[in-house]
Amino acid sequence: MRITLRTLTPLWTGGVYQTCDRLHETGLLGSLRWWYEALVRGLGGYACDPTAHSCTFDEEKYRRSRAADERQRLLDAGVCDACQLFGCTGWGRKFRLQVSSEGNSLLSGRNILIPSGRVHGNQPNQRAGGWFVFSESRVGEIGFDLIPLRDADLRPIHTALALIRRHASLGPKGASGYGVMQADGIQPDLGWLDHFPSKAPDCNNTLPDFRDFFFARFQFDAPANNPDWWQGINGIQQAAEGKLDDGSSPKPLREAQEELAQIVDQGILPIAPAIRNWLRYQWQHSLQPAEAHFIFGEARAVCPYCYQGGFRSDAKNRDNNWCPNCGRSFAKGEEIPATASKIYASYAYRLDDGKWEFRIWGWLPCAGQLANRDGFLNSLKEVLQGNGLWHSVFGQTGVIPRIVEWHTLDCQQKDGRAYLRQLLGGAQ
Repeated sequence: MRITLRTLTPLWTGGVYQTCDRLHETGLLGSLRWWYEALVRGLGGYACDPTAHSCTFDEEKYRRSRAADERQRLLDAGVCDACQLFGCTGWGRKFRLQVSSEGNSLLSGRNILIPSGRVHGNQPNQRAGGWFVFSESRVGEIGFDLIPLRDADLRPIHTALALIRRHASLGPKGASGYGVMQADGIQPDLGWLDHFPSKAPDCNNTLPDFRDFFFARFQFDAPANNPDWWQGINGIQQAAEGKLDDGSSPKPLREAQEELAQIVDQGILPIAPAIRNWLRYQWQHSLQPAEAHFIFGEARAVCPYCYQGGFRSDAKNRDNNWCPNCGRSFAKGEEIPATASKIYASYAYRLDDGKWEFRIWGWLPCAGQLANRDGFLNSLKEVLQGNGLWHSVFGQTGVIPRIVEWHTLDCQQKDGRAYLRQLLGGAQ
């Protein structure tokens, strides 16, 4: 089956030297699998932790299973619901994904840094922090074929794509704005849900469970009679001028006004860095340091006591590290590793009617680090409906986005089927 996607924000899958030299099927498959695993857990099925490589097909157990259906026989043989479709040791994936058209590169030339305002390192090796707009990320029509390799029900893939199309993103770097797309012609058939229990257990997963996800969508109008309004957006303004607010230009920051104008002309506006920067570093939330680190992530390892980076070898104990922020020493290996953000923000994209739209969504589990997950979500919604965040992001442009969709379940609700149908607009 051939599926044609139309990108709303660039699609990026990585590649040689992080260049996205082409669209790599592995990046797309990994994203589809991640979403399917979240669906499985929210529907009462079992999806292993793929990083633990715990699923291995045991042919002897498969033959000896007395289960009446194939799904249970495979579970008895050591293959979880996700691995039954995507494969594991001894059990091949049931389909092949082949990219048939890759669209076009976003830009010709170098990547563009949208600066965070922070500078890392010391002179003369200072480096501007921030997020890159990758010039070789792909835009336009992306085609790929889903090719069954044996008897395979591909309705779960269609469902995952339908969920992504309406609320989230496909591929790596969704937290940085990439991968929002349209996929016309996908009509999810939820009949495959009958394979799972009619009632799912409580939301107590420490792995992604889509019942723990929230999804929000925002729209705004471009200021009238001001074609250069976008140059006032925080981060974009500094990227266009090639200077931080203090006038400095640490590498790899460079003047990129012309390239950014080309991106905006394509109906793409990289506002995700400014949103993430404000939520992570300027929002006066009530989270504990461990909670903030879990939710917002950090691209480098941090101290296990204060959750700040910048620790170094302890001069008094070569087996330890020392943190200058809190003044504590800790054994090497106890540092908290780099952690991915649990909150995702897309670039803004221009709709056919001229309005601009963007998405914010995330996975905030009821089990784990957050002491009051529902309370945090309520606070986040209030912030997203207020003006402070948007004054910071959009500067003097006067733009205040309005929230047009908000979906979430509190921790007392566990009906994954009803939530999925709500998210897919009542699909059956």
